[in-house]
Amino acid sequence: MGEYFDWVNVDKKEFICPGDFDYGNKFHETVHKDSVPLLALHTLLNERWAGDHVLFLGDECNVPEDRHNYVYGLLTRQYEAYQNGGYTWDMVFETYRNVSGLFKETEKEVRPEIGYYLEELRNHEEYAHNEYGIDINDPFKGLFVMTGRRRRYVLNHTRKVCYSLEETKILYLDHTESDFADPLPILLGFGRSCDPGQWIGDVIGVSEEIPEGYSLLQEVYLDW
Repeated sequence: MGEYFDWVNVDKKEFICPGDFDYGNKFHETVHKDSVPLLALHTLLNERWAGDHVLFLGDECNVPEDRHNYVYGLLTRQYEAYQNGGYTWDMVFETYRNVSGLFKETEKEVRPEIGYYLEELRNHEEYAHNEYGIDINDPFKGLFVMTGRRRRYVLNHTRKVCYSLEETKILYLDHTESDFADPLPILLGFGRSCDPGQWIGDVIGVSEEIPEGYSLLQEVYLDW
């Protein structure tokens, strides 16, 4: 089946799942610049997740015990407190909230999933898991209200650099240019099936303008 990836916010203990947007969860399946999960990520980085640390986390690995990297260090501490074993993703799934359902684009997939969960509760199933963090008395309150939208610049606040799909060359490893890919999953990806992203541990944001003091990257490489 292969390794599946989700966008994880380690500060707010939230994540979004590409599958909830009816997209594949493999590493490169949402790399297209107009993929709905990436548009949703832009909206989160501009609003709810502004100033937080995120990564694109695979479900078949554990992160390094590197306390100097903020994301690795925080995930390691959270995993140690979890104490239930498994991969890092198992801890995330059990203790974080899936906020994919905030977006209108997920209603087709998420509404039935919540229905299954409520049915499990009615049947007193031991494995019922409140993945979407709903209020069972008003299960759809606050859901399906946001819309994903791309912003022009992706900002690395830690390094004070940014890129734009309109102004930065997105290059394959053979130096030819891509006109469809967004490198953000590669810059923030961590899993068994990919190299660690160069921006993991940095604070990432989005904007319609380049902030004062930030440099525009002239090129960013993909991993193929």
